[in-house]
Parts: sequence; C-alpha cells; structure tokens
Amino acid sequence: MIKAFVVDNDRLRLVDDLVANGDKVVWADLFNPTKDEETAIESWLGVAIPTREEMEEIEISSRLYIEDGAYFMTATLPAQT
Repeated sequence: MIKAFVVDNDRLRLVDDLVANGDKVVWADLFNPTKDEETAIESWLGVAIPTREEMEEIEISSRLYIEDGAYFMTATLPAQT
C-alpha cells in the first residue's frame, strides 16, 4: 500500500493518485508495497527502494540517510495485523 501526501494550506493531505499528483507529493509512505507499487515508486523517484531484508539490516543509527538526492527514513513501527 502506498499513501502519498501533498502540502495543502501548510498541512499534509492524503491524495488518492500518486501519478496524477507526483510533482506535488512531498511524502510517500510504503506499507507492504506490491511489486508493481514498488516499481512505480522507484520509477517516480529514480532510485531503488531497499528491500525488507535490506531495511532490517540497517543499523538503528543509520536509518535516516540521503542517497542520490533522495531522503530515506526506515522506521520500525507497531502495526495491527
């Protein structure tokens, strides 16, 4: 699932279509993305998204980083399943 957000009146607002709002999106939240969603995000950003396995190997002190001009934040958060 991808949740994309734009700035609207100094607040984040969830948008339904990443592609239609791509130039305005300031935050994209990926939660268990499908392969198609991952490919779409990688194409949109022009960078490779780390796999779940790669994210689990990232040291806690290195979970906020910049790569090829894109900001990445890897967070472990509780989620209801």
